Amino acid sequence: MNQLEINERIEKFKESLNLLAMIFETRRKMRKEINNKETGFIFNAKYQFNTRDGEVNIYLIFENGKMTVHEGTINDPNVTIYYKDKETLAKLYDKSAEESLNYLLTNEMGYTGNMSYLTKFSYITSLLMGAKIKGYKGPENRLMYPLEDIDKGKKSRKLKNEILNRKIDNVQVLEDPYLGKYSLDDFPRLQYLKNRRFALRPAICVERAKLLTEYHRKNGFEVDNSGNPIDPELRQAKAVNHILTNKKPIIHDKHLIAGSTTSKEVGIPIYPEFIGTAIWPELKTICDRELNPNDISPKDADILDFEVFPYWMDRNVREYCRKKFNNPISQQLEERWVLYFMMKNNAVSHTVPGFPMVINEGLESIRNKAKEKEKEAVSEDKKTFYKSIQNAIDGVLEYAKHLSDEALRIIDTLDPNDTEQSKRIEELKEISKICAKVPAKPAETLYEAVQSIWTTFVCLHCENANSALSIGRLDQMLQPFFLKDISKAKNEEEKEIIIKKTIELVGSLFLRINDHDPCIPNVGWKLFGGSSSDDTVTVGGVNQDGNNAVCDLTFIILKVAEMHCMQDPNMNARYYSGINSKEYLRRLCEVNINTGASPAIHNDKTMIDALVHQGIPIEDARDWAATGCVEPTIVGRHYGHTNCMMLNMVAPLEMTLNNGFFPTMGDKFGLETGDVLTSFPTFEDFYNAYKTQLKYLIDNSIEFNNYLGIAHQYIHPTPLLSSMFNGPLEKGKDLIQGGAIYNTSGVALVALTDIVDSLLVIRDLIYKKKELDFQTLMAAIEKNFEEDGAADVLRKIQKVPKFGSDEPETTEIAHDLINFCYDAYLSQDNYRGGKYLVGYWSISYHVGFGMLSGALPSGRKKGKAFTHGLTPAPALTGDQLLQNIHTIASLDHLKMPNNASFNVKVIPHPNDSHEETLNYFTSYVQTFFDEGGMQWQFNVITSDTLRDAMENPDDYRWLIVRVSGYNAYFTKLNKDMQIELIERTEFQTR
Repeated sequence: MNQLEINERIEKFKESLNLLAMIFETRRKMRKEINNKETGFIFNAKYQFNTRDGEVNIYLIFENGKMTVHEGTINDPNVTIYYKDKETLAKLYDKSAEESLNYLLTNEMGYTGNMSYLTKFSYITSLLMGAKIKGYKGPENRLMYPLEDIDKGKKSRKLKNEILNRKIDNVQVLEDPYLGKYSLDDFPRLQYLKNRRFALRPAICVERAKLLTEYHRKNGFEVDNSGNPIDPELRQAKAVNHILTNKKPIIHDKHLIAGSTTSKEVGIPIYPEFIGTAIWPELKTICDRELNPNDISPKDADILDFEVFPYWMDRNVREYCRKKFNNPISQQLEERWVLYFMMKNNAVSHTVPGFPMVINEGLESIRNKAKEKEKEAVSEDKKTFYKSIQNAIDGVLEYAKHLSDEALRIIDTLDPNDTEQSKRIEELKEISKICAKVPAKPAETLYEAVQSIWTTFVCLHCENANSALSIGRLDQMLQPFFLKDISKAKNEEEKEIIIKKTIELVGSLFLRINDHDPCIPNVGWKLFGGSSSDDTVTVGGVNQDGNNAVCDLTFIILKVAEMHCMQDPNMNARYYSGINSKEYLRRLCEVNINTGASPAIHNDKTMIDALVHQGIPIEDARDWAATGCVEPTIVGRHYGHTNCMMLNMVAPLEMTLNNGFFPTMGDKFGLETGDVLTSFPTFEDFYNAYKTQLKYLIDNSIEFNNYLGIAHQYIHPTPLLSSMFNGPLEKGKDLIQGGAIYNTSGVALVALTDIVDSLLVIRDLIYKKKELDFQTLMAAIEKNFEEDGAADVLRKIQKVPKFGSDEPETTEIAHDLINFCYDAYLSQDNYRGGKYLVGYWSISYHVGFGMLSGALPSGRKKGKAFTHGLTPAPALTGDQLLQNIHTIASLDHLKMPNNASFNVKVIPHPNDSHEETLNYFTSYVQTFFDEGGMQWQFNVITSDTLRDAMENPDDYRWLIVRVSGYNAYFTKLNKDMQIELIERTEFQTR
């Protein structure tokens, strides 16, 4: 583009802004976007547009229903949108709102200031460019595929099961704990509902967002209608009560469990107090985006646009934090997307509620305790907290009553003379009876326990975002009820009926858990997508006394997970060698082979040791469950927000190599640690500079996490969740204030392998062997190792032994960095007075961070994914699985209390029998655990199959893969993530 064309397009950009101003003047429907007389919303805002070189400066003012355009700069804009240069602005100004946001990822444009104002303006420009909702067919979820059996196609799973005709572990009922004779064909209800879930397109649900906004518009947020400040905890409790009291009670056809997280059969709830406004630019286009489209009705889009999002533009956690702490540097660093990612902008839901308390005690009892505590409390703060708990629980009890009534209403619409409808009438009678009882009262049957868990789970999601609010140790919760039910069997036939009913109920719960997806904007899918709500279930291990906890329900849950093979719940299994049986471990491996990627298998002993090392009493440490991906949480006692942040360990290296500058972002983010060509005479000097940059990011990430925590304390307390924990009632404190017994925050460090490999190359080739100097290395990095001289450098790099080769020198740096990070995080307290616990797993951020990063000394090229979790980089030659096992197992698990993800793609040899394959798989995991490894994750899918799935996605809708900690449907991943999974080392069993 020549200079004349650039200038012409800049003028057209200015004309388009003036045209927009004129449209607001002349079109009533558009004027409603900035002056809505129905809601009273008047959009007053200031926008600054400029180029980094200062060549272009334009600002907009929205004031009292008018928009004006000016040249120059303005003080205190709500948001500044900047472009790399004039040519970039000329190229991008007429792109769609969605495309423009994508350019944030390439650093061709950026912003600083209120993100909600950015998304609001992007939506307005999308309307100007003619964006419209297409293909909407009505309020029901659309069937996008035929309701055929997803497991019956030519390219579907081929399940193989061993039979074990003896009881093992703490199994008391099942004659064959493997349940090898059962398949999904034996459960037609589950089969139908599973196929239906896979065939439906998720739809945006505005129910919660609308009710929440409606309540606060009427009653106030900061102050009440009399101008008095509102207590945040009581405000939240009353809002939750309003949502639950008015939430539509739904019992979907053929389902055995009542209640739904959204008003849709498969819904996407919106949480405007968190990141809900991120989808504002897509309200008209989300239904036809390329990656994971969602339906939304025109009416619901208008509700979000006119009623909901405007109210929360300044009241969401991110923007409250920005305003309260004056747009801190720590927040600005996070908003470049490549240094660290803070989950508190989305939620503090990564925890495991005390569901055992609910099913065994009942919410009425908990409410009565809160009432008594309120009477005894002296301070007004505690009195208010206890009132808040009562208000929130009242909402749950009302919702459960509505579910009971809804079952009776549906019965009135059915014909008792019709055979199928008469069966459904009987089911609905039981559902009504159960919902009238639980979760108010203690459960007495397994059916009641399952419904109690689900009703509570639904209600918790009316308070807390659907982000890894996990179920916990489901087998331990349900086993006593199963034994009680089975004790009523008079003969083997009745016993068999109860076993099948139990499988069906657990299967029904799993299907209900799949009734919602997270709200992810298109740019999020492209950068970090693939993760579901990650509602995690844990089985196995030991109980609080240290005895074998593997029981009948452990194997029933595994059977359900194997039959369903669904993304959620994210299955995690604890295995305590020497206490749990080898047969149990063998079954865990078999389920992984049959599902392709689940469950994650944890070394129970090392995990318990790591928790005890943090000062948690061993009885409590033994009662841990995974939350989110793989992180340990003490059930109902531990508010750990185990995924509070993801930190990119490569970013400090790029800043060290460039004296604080980050090349792909075009900005100086870090400290000035010295010119790499002259400042580091020894490797130790360079290594210490890297640690200085790393510590700078660690300190800023901690600061921002603590600021966000303080924002949550005001914007989003959690009285309902607090009622289901040990600690808050005793302390008189909400969880967000430190009410739990254990109050840690969990950190995930991304790309340790890439850092170690890069430092090994620098140490060996520059300092030890002196085969390279920094000038040559930096030139090769600049050329992305792709030109002749750079390619020669790459060949030298490839000869350097890397992390995972089991050579002693390759692990020294890893050990040292693990110690350094552990000490750096543990030395600082979080906003609740707890400690930061470090782990090594990456969800999908190894792909997103890698996409935004340059080439590395390790030989990894620009934009390529980093290595996932705590796994060696893909091997160039040979089968190094045993060396990988030895390397990862040798690391100090006590310094990784937030867990570490060792993810391995292992493929059965085509000539091996199923028995031989299981022998190999079991021996690999057992060896890893015997040597002290923490956690093993399988991918049992060939690269060729994954390539075929990329080409023929409709044939592989069932295909789940283990990314790094969580499962994902391969065909729903972005292309970069799919390629990263394909390029992982494929180990053969022999």
